[in-house]
Amino acid sequence: MSSRWTWLGVIATLATACGDTQQADDILALEGDATNGEAVFSANCASCHGADGTGGSGPNLVAEAGEDDAEWVEIILGGEDTMPAFVDVLTDQEIADVLAWLKS
Repeated sequence: MSSRWTWLGVIATLATACGDTQQADDILALEGDATNGEAVFSANCASCHGADGTGGSGPNLVAEAGEDDAEWVEIILGGEDTMPAFVDVLTDQEIADVLAWLKS
């Protein structure tokens, strides 16, 4: 019985991970609006990453602007370390907008 629950947990985890990957691909296909991204960042991210994205209690995002966009989207969706997940907070377009602002 325990083995069955373990496998169900593994399957659920893999299904969730695959869903996030598809959502990340969908987000990366969107054209981001840097102006809106600045407003979204200010309202949702600046308290940890600083008003200009150069860091605070969270890391400096401007210095990492050349990093892999897909990895950034996965972190925004699922959270990492002390950063909460934003999958249920931000729309796909808002995430694309934030990425556009960070890269501008």
